[in-house]
Amino acid sequence: MPLEQVIDDGMPVERIALLGADLPGLRPRLLCERGDRVQRGQPVFVDRAHPDIVFVAPVSGMVEQATLGPRRSLSALVIRAEPGSKEPGPVTVAASTATDVRTMLLAHGLWPGLLTRPYGRIPAPDSTPDAIFVTATADNPHAPDPRLALDGRNDMFRSGLKALALLIAGPVHVCQSPGADIAADLGDRIRGSFFPAGPASGLAGSHIHRLHPVGPQRMVWSIGYQDVAAIGALIETGIPDFTRIVSLTGPRASRPRLVRTFTGASLQDLTREEILPARDGSAAIILSGSPLAGRPASWLGRYHQQITLLSDAPARKETAGWGLLARFKRPPSRPGPIVPTAALEKMLGFDIPAVPFLRALSVGDAEAASRLGCLELVEEDLAAVSMVCTSGADYGRMLRHVLDELAEDA
Repeated sequence: MPLEQVIDDGMPVERIALLGADLPGLRPRLLCERGDRVQRGQPVFVDRAHPDIVFVAPVSGMVEQATLGPRRSLSALVIRAEPGSKEPGPVTVAASTATDVRTMLLAHGLWPGLLTRPYGRIPAPDSTPDAIFVTATADNPHAPDPRLALDGRNDMFRSGLKALALLIAGPVHVCQSPGADIAADLGDRIRGSFFPAGPASGLAGSHIHRLHPVGPQRMVWSIGYQDVAAIGALIETGIPDFTRIVSLTGPRASRPRLVRTFTGASLQDLTREEILPARDGSAAIILSGSPLAGRPASWLGRYHQQITLLSDAPARKETAGWGLLARFKRPPSRPGPIVPTAALEKMLGFDIPAVPFLRALSVGDAEAASRLGCLELVEEDLAAVSMVCTSGADYGRMLRHVLDELAEDA
């Protein structure tokens, strides 16, 4: 069923979560506990290593759960929304200097929209990249069209771009699909760059590899276009915007379309009237993210812009490229052999030799993986590789272990 290019308000959600799965390497210091009432935009925890990095409540409500995982990492902080709660009024923010913008992003919980390359982590508050990449491309045909998602928010998006440009002396690359330049006439350092949509060319990693490759001493930041619009909304209105336009897609979606919800929204709440019944009565698998790079989840991921509803098909014998559900049903076991294929080399790209690189990830050889080019990648860049490789391994998860090790040693 084709995706309708319309934006509807999503089903009301009762609960919203901030997830540790979106924050690799972060250990929080909680500023609230179960039963506390919080207002939209109120700080709920900070990064223990960098207390200036603040995470805020996307909605007003009551803290229902705040749990820590291994090594005091965050598991989830869940807020039960209370419609009708008194909302905080607009705030006045300064955004005329680099210091103003940095202070604003940190204090109002917008700094976590930025991610570093290498390592794919939230940048340190005092760091400065060589360039900033704004991702305004779709990585698959069912992802939201950025130009449609920004309709009515273009002025806020452009205001956000100008604020980001104050943070650095280098360029801000606005990576977008062919068409009218959404970053036109904003100065020499805010540059529109055009890429065709697709599972590789639509990803930030491909944009960075082509325009500004990274390494141990060469860092850039990436940020999604909706996070840029949220920065502009705070500057223009004084009200933080934690809404997210996502596509609701997949073979079990009753009406594929775009919906407006919140980051961290409960996917059970959001999809409760959106799932087609199966002929065999089987349940649906709900993915936060695309079929290729998403994960089975109860909550909308911080950086995801798509919800995919799949049929929970019975397990079958796995083969390379078997399909979408293989990686979710794969039992924990030793990966199989890596067979070199043209598809494997094509899916990896980045001028990285596929077989030696995947073998390095498989054995956790961080030094070899770094030498072969892993610093240019994050998990989403290896989703297609995991799908076609004969080994059946989840290379995104292996890459995360290697990147975390390298980040700790950096």
